[in-house]
Amino acid sequence: MIALLIVIAGAIFVRVYHFDEWLYFKMDQSRDAFMLSNAVINGPEYLPLLGARVGAVKLEHGMLRLGPVYYYFQYLSGKIFDSTHPSVFAYPDLFFSIAVIPLLFLFLRLYFSRRHSLYITAMYAFSFLIIQYSRFAWNPNSLQFFIILSFYGLLRFLNDDRPKQKKWWLVLWVVGITIGSQLHFFGFFSLLGISGLLIVFHLRVWNVESLKKLFEKQALKQFLLFFLIGLGVFLVFYTPVIVSDVMKNGQNTHNFFEALGSKGQKRPLVEKIKKDITENLNYYCLLTTSSCYKNDLEKNVLPVGSTTLAMSIGLLLVLYRLRIVESKQSRDFLMLTLLWFTVFTILTIPVAFQLRPRFYIVVFAVPFILLGFLYEFLEERFGRKALFMTALITMAVLAVNIRGTVLWFAEQASAQVRTTEIDRTLILKNQDGVTLGQLQGVTDWMYARHHTGDRLYYYVKPEHVRPIGF
Repeated sequence: MIALLIVIAGAIFVRVYHFDEWLYFKMDQSRDAFMLSNAVINGPEYLPLLGARVGAVKLEHGMLRLGPVYYYFQYLSGKIFDSTHPSVFAYPDLFFSIAVIPLLFLFLRLYFSRRHSLYITAMYAFSFLIIQYSRFAWNPNSLQFFIILSFYGLLRFLNDDRPKQKKWWLVLWVVGITIGSQLHFFGFFSLLGISGLLIVFHLRVWNVESLKKLFEKQALKQFLLFFLIGLGVFLVFYTPVIVSDVMKNGQNTHNFFEALGSKGQKRPLVEKIKKDITENLNYYCLLTTSSCYKNDLEKNVLPVGSTTLAMSIGLLLVLYRLRIVESKQSRDFLMLTLLWFTVFTILTIPVAFQLRPRFYIVVFAVPFILLGFLYEFLEERFGRKALFMTALITMAVLAVNIRGTVLWFAEQASAQVRTTEIDRTLILKNQDGVTLGQLQGVTDWMYARHHTGDRLYYYVKPEHVRPIGF
């Protein structure tokens, strides 16, 4: 427990260090800040019924939008802290990026030992890429928490035989899905696809006897109860979306189905698969080692090779253990991991040429979990002799990610006072190094020299017009 608290404390430090000053505040963030400030000041009736538009989907008419739950989190933050400062609207992402760490540990304990769970949690907590996605406001950022929350609730729901507790695990699972599906379009399909396939596996619907049990009177009554509970939770979080569709004659639903039928980039399937493999190798390498941030696999043979080897062995061990493990919960955990990786990989093929680091928020935990299966195998095979090896691998992963984070912090600090080449800021397209601290400094400087009543002229790049205006 003490070791976990140390990990959490360290994770909090790297997430809050110079949080306000180095906060990224670009066009999307300033657009949301204008809207949310109006709601915080004038009342919740100014909140939107729909959320951010889905950027990866191009429609002929209109645009597809997510649910508004992320805006509501930001609104609550503004009301709680009685402020409309840009950093306040980033607090929900900061909170969930910290809360996911103890939650991940609980999730891992459904299968792994306490020590292996701690190792995996520590590597996750100090991953360079995960830290970056914890330090600014963007609707996909909190998905990492709700992915784990959903899968934890689902595993407990499927394997808890106590009726009263089972209902609460169902609520937890549906809360994770309904919120997570409003944070990113990829999260929507990933959560539904993985959860649905895991339920099919758990119920063994291909088995005639298992299938017959599902249609027994008691089973049908229980299913109806679970359906009504799930529907109730769904309506709580999706009511604004439903109201919006009623008011606009189903416009967003129409856009959703148009998006499902839309075709991706016109490229051969083989070309997309090759690109998908390359992108997965690159981003899993970045996620686990903080290397490969320039998309140059040839110059990162060692980290790419190490990551690929460890994950491949982990996947093979999942398949092996599925054949020998008898515990239902352990089998569900193994299958969940396999589906988690496989479903995501399949979903990325159509958009292989559009992949960005944010897509991998869905699978932030997967490479570290696969490494945990390798740890389990080594210690079962070699006993106490492997303890040093697993600890050494964990320390190596922590070391390269802490190094990457320190270099990024140094880059951030340098960018505050001089022109700096930006290499390690991977979260946004425009890598200009401009943060909230610089924007605030510029506006303070202008206002200090501005005479009341005079018109103020200034020139900035287009992406800084709205942030400066805020």
